[in-house]
Amino acid sequence: MAYASVQDMIDRFGETEMIRLSQPEDRTAETVLTAKVEVAIADNSVLIDDYLRGLYIVPVAAPPDSMVRAVCVLARYDLAKGERTGPTEQMRLDRKEVIGWLESIQAGRAKINAPPAGTPGSGHGARVSDRCDVFNDRNLRGW
Repeated sequence: MAYASVQDMIDRFGETEMIRLSQPEDRTAETVLTAKVEVAIADNSVLIDDYLRGLYIVPVAAPPDSMVRAVCVLARYDLAKGERTGPTEQMRLDRKEVIGWLESIQAGRAKINAPPAGTPGSGHGARVSDRCDVFNDRNLRGW
């Protein structure tokens, strides 16, 4: 599950920058190459899940705004890395801040508004069913 959209990236950084970052080799481009931006968003959503795994149920069903921002910042940085381009100093600082935030969540110094791992329905622990067992001692008697 991606925690941000191409539109989130455009809203945060502007269409011109997203065009430039998604098609750096084409200076005449007038549209965002959405597939490239979506890959960067997906890659960084997985990265965030890696930091949250074990602490929260991932993927987070309703990501808070802070997670959307984090994915956008990380995806922007990744898009800026290329053969002929590189991230700006501001992009580096923003990425460093987001990674620090993720590390503080992982260390338990910060929290997000999401269900913690191990809560009911998270796939961990005992499960209860309202259905009878298909096979039990009584219905298998005589076999």
